[in-house]
Amino acid sequence: MVEELYNKIGGDYAKAISRMQNDERIVKYLRFFLMDESYSQLENAMAANDCEGAFRGAHTLKGVSQNMSFEVLGHIVEQITEELRAKEFEKALTTFPQVKEEYKKVVDEINKIIG
Repeated sequence: MVEELYNKIGGDYAKAISRMQNDERIVKYLRFFLMDESYSQLENAMAANDCEGAFRGAHTLKGVSQNMSFEVLGHIVEQITEELRAKEFEKALTTFPQVKEEYKKVVDEINKIIG
């Protein structure tokens, strides 16, 4: 079930299992991921044209995504993080819909197994 989630979201299950040791621990951290507020911070800051706030949210979300081995989400969040770091807010605005789409996919799949 957990491995299937990783396959559906473009994650690296082998990395996740080597880091967290078993599916039960991964599920525990999937719950923490759902409670993490970095995506909301990013989304709200993007809507408010707040480049610094968006950077903080994106940077945190990047770390969380990479620690969970969510490869596709981590990659696109890394891209927007670097755009925001460079103060390329207009470019980040064009990247954000991809972030939103991947984030929603991850959350939807997590909710299917966590209930």
